[in-house]
Amino acid sequence: MAKKYDAHLTGIVAHGASSVTKNIPNWLSASMRTSISEITERRTNELAEKFQVFAVGKIDPDRLHWIDVKADPDKAVTFYSRLFDLTILGQYENLIAADELMLHPDRIASESGRPILVAPKTYAETEINEHAVVAWDGRRTASRAFFDAMQLLETKQKVSVVTVGKEGSIPTSSEIDMPTILARHGAEADHIYLPFKDSVAETLLNHCTKLGAGLLVMGAYEHSKLSEDLFGGVTTSVIQKANIPLFLSH
Repeated sequence: MAKKYDAHLTGIVAHGASSVTKNIPNWLSASMRTSISEITERRTNELAEKFQVFAVGKIDPDRLHWIDVKADPDKAVTFYSRLFDLTILGQYENLIAADELMLHPDRIASESGRPILVAPKTYAETEINEHAVVAWDGRRTASRAFFDAMQLLETKQKVSVVTVGKEGSIPTSSEIDMPTILARHGAEADHIYLPFKDSVAETLLNHCTKLGAGLLVMGAYEHSKLSEDLFGGVTTSVIQKANIPLFLSH
């Protein structure tokens, strides 16, 4: 993406009071405490080196940057997300033992006010497929994601706008529609209405698979995140199950 859009690329590693360092018993010797801190520092240095080595020959050194911040991971990345066009995160895995060592894209999307791109655990493609899907229900967060992603969408070979539900189930305008908006940005698009089956999340993801799409754009948490945490919801399900890059805005 940095090459395609002639962008700067910044790697961020955030490491705060993890469940390991936070619970060091008081009786542990000073030398052991130092050793644990040194291990953390060595690990973050290794990450920085891997990042630099991986980018050799791919990114101009003047456009490659690294930030090492000692702070709560979610809070730190949420803060830095507000300073960048797009933040790319890994897919959240709910592993209780490692919870405080991991980033949570759901929290960062909800609290940063900036778009994020979630990379699935199994994703190994070198380039994002040029067919994008936009989940559209006409609400605020869908519109926010759609226009936040426009710089990406207008470079795609094809964009499919997808609404789960019957035609007429969401507000539309006779004067202008989604394909027209995308056409004005130079993107070929269609608008598809999909019948609701088991769930909105499953319907969207299954259709992405059917199209061979390489990117799904959707609004995050039209209902409150607390409500989704308690009762489940579309955003949470898609984050957990997506197997293609997921562009989210709240």
